[in-house]
Amino acid sequence: MRVELRDLIKHLKDDANGQTFNVDIEDFIEYIGETESLFSVKTYKQRVIDYLIENSWNPVIQKIRNLEPITRADTVELEKVLWNEPGTREEYNKFTFNTLAGGNVAAFIRSIVGLDKQAAEKRFSQFLSDNQLNSQQQEYLKTIINYVNENGDITTDVLINESPFDSYDWQEVFGDNVAFISKYVNTLHSVIVAS
Repeated sequence: MRVELRDLIKHLKDDANGQTFNVDIEDFIEYIGETESLFSVKTYKQRVIDYLIENSWNPVIQKIRNLEPITRADTVELEKVLWNEPGTREEYNKFTFNTLAGGNVAAFIRSIVGLDKQAAEKRFSQFLSDNQLNSQQQEYLKTIINYVNENGDITTDVLINESPFDSYDWQEVFGDNVAFISKYVNTLHSVIVAS
């Protein structure tokens, strides 16, 4: 009945003169017996999120959140986990295909767990030493952090070629401190590239 009505709804005119149509349809539920079990189907991403929440104490995950450099051994550990615990390597490859993470497992994890905002701001303030950020500079920094939280990684190419960064005039916003932006972005990127 609902399907039949759905097909008829398209024939109502937009100018129905404010008329309201009430439809009272009873649903019938048919009992066909018991099932062996009900299960919920979770996407690979949801299984990874669940795993990362349950294992947020993991030192490698903490390194990623706190902008600490990871090692090749850390990367291997993360790959073993993501390719065995919440899913398979095929699911991982399929899910991360054509993303900024580009197969970088640490970038993928960082796109889910994000950055510790205080650690990110502290790292940036180290570049600027005692200089205070003005409102434009703070907004730009927030944009960088938000981008990394969503995409897992950032490079200076992104700052030059992609929205919303390509609309900023670095020289106008940062003046003599423009080189610090490049260093900061390189630091955000380099800590997740295993050494």
